[in-house]
Formats: sequence, structure tokens, C-alpha cells
Amino acid sequence: MKHLASLILLVWLLAACTGTKEPPLELLLAVGEGTRVVFYPAGTEAAGDVGAWELGATVVDLARPAGAARLWALAGDELRAYPLAGSRVDRAPDAVPPEVVLDLGGACSAGTLQAGEQLLLVDCGALGVWTVALANPALEAIDRTGDPEGTRYLLGPDDRVVRLRPGLQKFTLVYPDPPGDPLEHEVAGLVAVEGLAADWREDRLGIAVDRGSDTALYAWTAGSAEPPALQDRIEAQNLRWLRALPGGWLLAFENAYLVWRKGRDRAPKSGSFYDAVVTPDDYAYLVGHGRLLVLDLLDPNLAEHDRTVGAQARTVAYLPTNE
Repeated sequence: MKHLASLILLVWLLAACTGTKEPPLELLLAVGEGTRVVFYPAGTEAAGDVGAWELGATVVDLARPAGAARLWALAGDELRAYPLAGSRVDRAPDAVPPEVVLDLGGACSAGTLQAGEQLLLVDCGALGVWTVALANPALEAIDRTGDPEGTRYLLGPDDRVVRLRPGLQKFTLVYPDPPGDPLEHEVAGLVAVEGLAADWREDRLGIAVDRGSDTALYAWTAGSAEPPALQDRIEAQNLRWLRALPGGWLLAFENAYLVWRKGRDRAPKSGSFYDAVVTPDDYAYLVGHGRLLVLDLLDPNLAEHDRTVGAQARTVAYLPTNE
């Protein structure tokens, strides 16, 4: 009996040390490839697509709010929402007309979507920045008075619109804290601010600042009276984006990516990725240049699982299946 108990314990420890113990959830990945949304099974194994939608306009970004039965697409000069009926692990959702079409008033060629709890944030740079209520979709313009060019907008806890304002050798975090005035935290003393990226996980905000020669990583807790705290200086530049992870951050640069965790290897790895999504089972899916890179975030070695997507892959979202 002692021998059996020891064997069970050994097996559990080996599983804990080698990554996710359960297989990936049965999800579909929606990948924007040119004017199409192409659907692939999630997971680490090589697999072809299971279907595609033709949108008739370049797919700039995709988002599926948690628990929602719609996939939002930023395509050309429109924001659209498509129903997700009929999806299975081996079958794409039914190709039907969008349920919602919102005219943006111009082409949004480099825009982003961010899903919150009840809102969607649409950032089209100089063209405009809006929130959209998921229950009753309509474009609501964000007041950008006083925001300099390059300001980053995020949906924080309770769908608060948070701003990161770049400045000369500094940035300012503006966090709305009703009923009083917004909290403003200035982080100065930076050599340069070439780019900003940020992401939330619950009440934790990560901020990456491309300083031209390296990238500074900061963290901040929602509502804190203290300014964002420097976590690390990363030997990489040409920052593209940042995603929040359980216990860390995923950063992408022009030709490299990094899974950052405190006390772990901080050397960026080679790869050019335009977007990534983290699924509820702690897998990260990165897309770019015909490559779909899958990382098991519970694997301490973070082994790379390479899969193939279309050469025009630029954005990715995940959706549940009906099985």
C-alpha cells in the first residue's frame, strides 16, 4: 500500500512539473487572414482549418467577450458582430450575415478591439475611439480632450476607461475613480517613450514602455495611491503588444516574444507575432507570418508547439464549441 501511494505521488509530481495535466479545452480559434476569418481547432497538435467566413473587407481585429455568443470583427470601415451558431470542434460556425453593423465613418486600418464586462472598446487612433454597449450596440465616442497623440485606452475594472498618456521622457496613468477626481500617476525619468502597451488581468495592470534602447515593464494595482512600479528592464525594443498572464506577462516585439515571470529566464525568443489570445485552460496562441505558436503556460519549460495558419494571419480570438 505504501508503495502504491508513493507511486501515485510520483506520477502527480511529474505531471505538475511537466505542464498542463489535462488536454486543451475543445475550443475553436478564429484567425483573421486577409478578408477571411478562418477557424482552427485549439490545441498543440497540427490541424488544418475547419471552415472560414468571407467578410469582403480586411479583418483588422477580432474579439469575443467572455460568455458572449457573438464574434466582433473590425473590418474595413465597419464594426460587425456575427452570431456563433453551429460551431463544433470540427466545424466552423454557420456563415450568416452580421447581426450588428456599425459604420465607423472611415477606414480603420490599424485599429484594436478590447472586450470588457459589458462594453467593447474600439480604438481607431485619429479616426476615433469608442465604447460599445454589448447589450444594446451603438458607438459612444470617448472624450479625448487633453489626450496627446499616442494615448492608449483600456477598459479597466467595472469597464472604466483608463488612459496612458505619453509624454517627453514620461507617461501618465489616468484612472477614473468616481465619485472623486481621476487618479493620475506620472512616471518620469524615462530616456524616451517610443511606444506604450498595456493589459489588465482582474485588478492588475501591466504597462510596457519602449524606450528605444530597451523596454521597461511596470505593474500597478487598480485604485492604488502609489504609481506604477518598475518590474524589469528587458533587452528588446520595437514593442508591439502586451498580454496579461497568470502570474506574468507576454510581450511581443518586432522579431521576438517573451513570457515574463519574476525570477525566470528573461531572454526573448525569436518570432514575429501580430496578436495573441490566452484561453481559460492557460494556453497562449500567438499568430503571425503563417505561424500559430502554442504555449502551455503551465509547462515550466514553455516548449513551443508550432502550427501553420495562412500567410496573412494578423489577429486571433477563441470561442467555445457546442459539443
